[in-house]
Amino acid sequence: MQKKLRQRINWTNTIFLLLTPIVGIGGLIFILTTGVLHWQTVLLSLFWLIASGLSITAGYHRLFAHRTYRANVLVRLFFILMGAAAFEGSVLEWSTDHRNHHRYTDTDRDPYDIKKGFWYAHIGWLFVLETELRDYSNVEDLSADPLIRFQHKYFSYIAIVVGFVFPTLLALLWGDPLGGLLIAGVFRTVLNQHFTFCINSVCHIFGKRTYSAEQSARDNWMTAFFTYGEGFHNFHHQFPIDYRNGIRAYHYDPSKWLIWGLSRVGLASDLKQVPLSRLMRYRLRKDEQTLSAVWVYVSEHLTPVRDQILRLLAQIEKIETSGKMKEYHAQLKAARMELKDSLLVWSRLTKRFARNDEFFRVTNQ
Repeated sequence: MQKKLRQRINWTNTIFLLLTPIVGIGGLIFILTTGVLHWQTVLLSLFWLIASGLSITAGYHRLFAHRTYRANVLVRLFFILMGAAAFEGSVLEWSTDHRNHHRYTDTDRDPYDIKKGFWYAHIGWLFVLETELRDYSNVEDLSADPLIRFQHKYFSYIAIVVGFVFPTLLALLWGDPLGGLLIAGVFRTVLNQHFTFCINSVCHIFGKRTYSAEQSARDNWMTAFFTYGEGFHNFHHQFPIDYRNGIRAYHYDPSKWLIWGLSRVGLASDLKQVPLSRLMRYRLRKDEQTLSAVWVYVSEHLTPVRDQILRLLAQIEKIETSGKMKEYHAQLKAARMELKDSLLVWSRLTKRFARNDEFFRVTNQ
């Protein structure tokens, strides 16, 4: 059995994933203790961290893997180059794994199945990844892009040049090539990778299942902060075609803001969104499932509110699809305000009843 395990280990991945934290963290400590950290290197590291991180979230993930919008060739090129700097594989490799993750979530065919444990989903799957067994038939649409094919063919060279060589050369301008390599290069890569890995691990164990309890993905605001909005993972698994992960105005989702901003200047188009009515119906169904054990006791309070919400959703949907939004502007505005109030009432009631479900079961026996 031990021999079989050794044969399955992907030594390239294992050595890289174990060595980079040692070099990156050790290099950071060395530079900090010797007092030679340059502020220019700090800014360079932050730029490379954010640029490569957003290239994974807004590029690899939402643009390529899910095709939630279209982007100008210059935007695609930027994402392809800076995404490689995160050392998370080529667009084709990343996308085929991720599409399989969505298709086979929480099963043995899920590449980073959370049922195999937190650390397996976080990083362990990469230690035993059999790259030669990858089937790229689910990314044939991406293979049609010559830029993506080029990146896939020369991924290792591109990743090393953009991820390590460029930061080193840029930091040479202010006399800190070592800092450029160790901090903007290696340490930044470690952060990029583990931020992404947290979506596969943390967001499948900790958080709230807002729209569906049928799979393990959860909404987790803390991971959203470190992953440029990717932490709203239950929403994403339920509605993967939406270019947003955080749908509320107050949801922290820089990837969404970037995509929307690119669309404002003509560099992105065809931004896909799930209709509000569909989102709310899923939300209502999920809340009803949560309260299923005590629904008979609370339905008299919740059913009228739910029916009111569904009526308003139907009214808003009818106006928005009629092509006469200007004519019905006042009615639409009033319906949206009423919907907002009804949803607030629904939220307060469901939270209160969820906290007291045991009370309802006991007192109504």
